[in-house]
Amino acid sequence: MPKLQQGQLAPDVTLKTLAGTAVPLSSFWGDGRSALLIFLRHLA
Repeated sequence: MPKLQQGQLAPDVTLKTLAGTAVPLSSFWGDGRSALLIFLRHLA
C-alpha cells in the first residue's frame, strides 16, 4: 500500500471486532466525525 500524503483521505478498510464481525472504518467517520485508531501489541 502506498504511503498517504498529508491531507489525503485514508482508504476505507474493514476490520474484525473481537466478536468476529467485520466492520468498515467508514462507519465510524463522516458527518464531521473523525476516527482515531490505536493498535495495541501483545507485550508478554
